[in-house]
Amino acid sequence: MVNNYKRFIQNQFEKAKSTASELISSRSEEEEKAIIELNPQHYVELKAIADKQHTTVQAIIDGILVQYLASAPYEIAPITTGQKEDNPLLYLDGICKLED
Repeated sequence: MVNNYKRFIQNQFEKAKSTASELISSRSEEEEKAIIELNPQHYVELKAIADKQHTTVQAIIDGILVQYLASAPYEIAPITTGQKEDNPLLYLDGICKLED
């Protein structure tokens, strides 16, 4: 009876370890997807600026990205007649917009 209990506890422990390992590895994969690479020279330059400004390279890059995204054009370029002639299905977009 004690051996059965001991095996049960050992089995539960192994399951818990396995689950924890899976959670840790899935988090690492998610974090890895969020990483971007910088040109090493750019990093050195940004690091020097960050040190002078008492901030981090991450904060500088975040600020640059916010500015870029705020100024980036999100408008879709109009479909040209040539594109419509090459792909007649593009005319459907214009037809649908007329009905709206």
